[in-house]
Amino acid sequence: MRVYLNLLLSILMLALLVSCNDDETEVQPQTDYTSADEFFESLDFSGSVLIEKGSSEILRKGYGYADVTAGEFNSKTHVYRIGSMTKAFTAVGIIHLKRDGLIESYDQPISDFTDEFPFADQITLRQLLTHHSGIPDYTGAVETLSASQNQDFTPEEIFEILVEGVAEEGLNFEPGTEFEYSNSNYLLLGLLIEALSGQNYHDYLKTKIFDPLGMFATKEGPNEMSGAPYAKGYLNGSEVTPYRMQIAYSAGDLVSNLEDMEKWAKALMGDTYLTAAEKEELFAEPYSEDGYNTIGFGWFTIKIEGKLMYYHGGDINGFTSFIGLLPDSNGVIVMLSNEQDKGEMRNLIQETITINEF
Repeated sequence: MRVYLNLLLSILMLALLVSCNDDETEVQPQTDYTSADEFFESLDFSGSVLIEKGSSEILRKGYGYADVTAGEFNSKTHVYRIGSMTKAFTAVGIIHLKRDGLIESYDQPISDFTDEFPFADQITLRQLLTHHSGIPDYTGAVETLSASQNQDFTPEEIFEILVEGVAEEGLNFEPGTEFEYSNSNYLLLGLLIEALSGQNYHDYLKTKIFDPLGMFATKEGPNEMSGAPYAKGYLNGSEVTPYRMQIAYSAGDLVSNLEDMEKWAKALMGDTYLTAAEKEELFAEPYSEDGYNTIGFGWFTIKIEGKLMYYHGGDINGFTSFIGLLPDSNGVIVMLSNEQDKGEMRNLIQETITINEF
């Protein structure tokens, strides 16, 4: 194992690692918009879409193929990898830990929970939740080594790698001074949920979130998306190979469908599942100007032509996803695509649908 650790540390420190928000390029919304359905058809979109405004359903439909070889079309019920949209569930898991008295404050240093991680007395839970910790991202390096060596890595082993890497190379910046999106933050939060609750991470989410909200399709994703109810993943028209979901863990390993995402959105915008104080932590206050992101616990906040939105995207092997909540109109946008590397398309969807439908 030590050989793998040394090699992985080298990759970790040399690689320029990408995250789910590296594709935030400026896009222009479609100007000849006629309807949401025609818009998605014009994109040659592959996946499932839900758009609601209050009690009105604007669109709920599948597009393209769930299985190209079998000629199976995507539907309203297919299940997709949601990637980094998982982080919002991990964040609410941390909120439940506080409810249960297992943490005292989001501003507690992580040294209260582990004496193993370097600089633990300087990094708080809030900084992990909002990507202000300075801990480098692990995913690109672990994916590279896992593929090249055909080697599995558990979340605990990835934690060891991060401990050694940060001990040798330090943090990317002083905690609290900068924002840098890092999956490592949410891997640590998932391990914390297990350590404090005494439950497996996925069992804890099932107990606290999925079962209470009736989200029966949302769970840890399989390494190979094959057979009902899953849509297969594609990259540039070719089916992707299996992906070791342990790597994504609490930063991105969940799968879901439109129905469950609808229940999730309504619960978060409603008044019974979370308290007002909890929602203030989850959803950050927006900038007064359009187009600037602020970050809460697992959600970004933005204004698009004055319309307030809480959102997050996801990118993972074979899939691209997006969820946006528009609280002023009780609006929901969910886009689950079984095509990889569609970040620019996601941004176009976010802008165009918000401007034209809300």
